[in-house]
This record gives sequence, structure tokens and C-alpha cells, in this order.
Amino acid sequence: MLAASAIFSPAIFSSGANFSFVSSSTSTSSSSSAAGQDTISIVNCTNGTCTVTMGGSGTTVGIFDTTISFGSISDGRATLRVDDQDVTCAAGQTVTAGSLTLACTDVTADTVSFTATPR
Repeated sequence: MLAASAIFSPAIFSSGANFSFVSSSTSTSSSSSAAGQDTISIVNCTNGTCTVTMGGSGTTVGIFDTTISFGSISDGRATLRVDDQDVTCAAGQTVTAGSLTLACTDVTADTVSFTATPR
């Protein structure tokens, strides 16, 4: 769960050839909700598979030469932008986008977790 009283911007990842970058941008307007301000990116790549948890406006990760950006969560479905393609997924659902297959493992009120593998 994201902290409601402060901006939380960790970038936790393992090193490896599959992982490129994590970036996020936040705004600190007092009228914004806490979920709109908080960002989180956790990336762990091993043996050709990356597990990713991300949330918050502006959060972007780069894996397998592909850029994945967090969009939003609504009704238990996460919207992600994979390079130039928008995809949505719910927990337990697998989607393909660009050169990746994403298997969504968990969707909370403000984060999405998934595994990514090249197709």
C-alpha cells in the first residue's frame, strides 16, 4: 500500500541485461489525492523474465528494449502503455503488446504487478 502522507518514490531493481531504466515524475499540489502523487517502481529481472510492480502517475520502466508506463487503475483493471500501445489487464490475465507478453499477477487500488517476457 502506498503511503498517504508523503510522496513515496522508490526504484528497486536487480541489475541485468533485460533492465534499462525506472523513472517517475510527481506533482505536489495540495488538492491532489495521495494516490495521484505517490509513485512506485519495483523491477526484478532474472532468466529472461522481469517481475514489475508499478503505480502512480508518470511512472515508467524500461525492460527488454521496451518502455512501459503506468496509466491508471479502474474497476480492478490496470491500464499500461507499452511503447505506443495501450493495454488493460486484470489479475490473472495475460496480454501481449509489442514484443512483450505481460501476465498480470495483482491489481490493487493504486498498483499493478506483472511479469514480462519477450514474445
